[in-house]
Amino acid sequence: MRGIWTTAHVRAAEERLLRVTPEGMLMRRAAYGVSVRAAAMLSEHTGGVSGRRVVLVVGAGNNGGDALWAGAFLRRRGAAVTALLLRPDRAHPAGLAALRR
Repeated sequence: MRGIWTTAHVRAAEERLLRVTPEGMLMRRAAYGVSVRAAAMLSEHTGGVSGRRVVLVVGAGNNGGDALWAGAFLRRRGAAVTALLLRPDRAHPAGLAALRR
């Protein structure tokens, strides 16, 4: 049987990782994982990533940063990525900069 990961459990695990990981690296690793899964889904349903359109619905803070970084990785693979920022004033700066590059 698998255990249940509460928000407190996840935060505690992240805190341990953040202490030994360069700043921003954990987010980029998570986002890369999301982009790999999204690319697999695109490939399964449309035959590939390049030339496909992806729309990100982006919230504020670090979760939004994950989405923006994932979009940046997908863009590097040839997808046309559009980000719908739900809170533009609170968009993750580094993730947004990565997507814009």
